[in-house]
Amino acid sequence: MERKQEIMRSAIRFFSEKGYFSTSVQEIADDCRISKGTLYQFFDSKEELLIQVIESNHKKMLQSAANVNFDPSLSAKEKLIRKIAAQSDGFRNNKDFMVMLFRALPPHDNPEIASLMKRIKVTMTNWYKDCLLEAYGEKAKPYIWDYTIMFQGMLREYISLAIHDNKDIDFQRVARFVVERFDTMVGHGTDLEPVLPPSKMKEYVEYEEGAEPDTSAEELDNLLEELKGKAKRLPVSDKDREECLSAIQSLQNECYENEPRSFFIKALLLYLEENPELKGLLHRIKATINAI
Repeated sequence: MERKQEIMRSAIRFFSEKGYFSTSVQEIADDCRISKGTLYQFFDSKEELLIQVIESNHKKMLQSAANVNFDPSLSAKEKLIRKIAAQSDGFRNNKDFMVMLFRALPPHDNPEIASLMKRIKVTMTNWYKDCLLEAYGEKAKPYIWDYTIMFQGMLREYISLAIHDNKDIDFQRVARFVVERFDTMVGHGTDLEPVLPPSKMKEYVEYEEGAEPDTSAEELDNLLEELKGKAKRLPVSDKDREECLSAIQSLQNECYENEPRSFFIKALLLYLEENPELKGLLHRIKATINAI
C-alpha cells in the first residue's frame, strides 16, 4: 500500500508541474525507483493512475471534514465552521493536487474523467447542502439549493486566492465570516421564489438518494460506446484501429447473445488489452459483464 501511495504522490507532483500529457509513466516510475512494469501492477494505465489519484484525495479531504462530527460538545453552527475550515485547509495543504485539478487535467471529452469529475462535483454540492441543512434546519430548506451554490462560490474564491495567488488566508476566519453572513441571510425571510427549486436539481437529488438510473446492461452498453470512442483516438495505424473497432463490435454483439460464449469474450478482452490506453475502461467493462 505504501508503494502505491508513493506512486500517487509522485504522479500528483509531475502532473501539476509538467501537465498530464507531458508526463510519462517512465518518469513517475524512475522517480519512485521502480520499473514501469512494477507501476503497471498497481495501475492499468496513466489514465487509471490519474483517476485513482483524484478519487483518493477527494475521499481524504471529505473524511478530514467529517471527523468534526465526532465532537458532541460543538453546536451545529460551530460544526459547520470547523468543517469548512478543515476542508479549506485540506485544499491548501494539498496544493499540488489542487493545481493539477485546476490546470493539468486532460480535456474532459475523455468519458471516464468527465464522468469522475461530474460525480465529484455532485458529491461536493450535496455535501455542502447537507452541512447547511444540519446548521440551519427548516429555515434554510425552501432556498437550500440557492444557498448551497452561493456558499460554494464564496468559499471557492477564497480557496483560489490561497492556492493560485499564494495569499496568506486564515480559513478559520473565512469560515466564521462566511457562516455569519449566512446567519443574516437565512434569518431574514423573502417572498422571492427560489432560482433553484428541487425540480431543477433533479440529478443531484437522485444521486443523493442512491438512484441508479442505468441497469447493468445499459451501463455495459454505455461503456462499450465509450470504448469505441476511445479506440477511434488511439495513436495507431488505420489498419490496427479498424481491427480494434471490429473486435469491440464483436464483443458488443457477443455480450447480447442469448447464450454468450465466455471463452470468446475473454479472448476479445485479452486482445483489446494489448492497447494500454484501453485497460482502465476494459477493467470496468469486465466488472459490468460479471454483474449481468
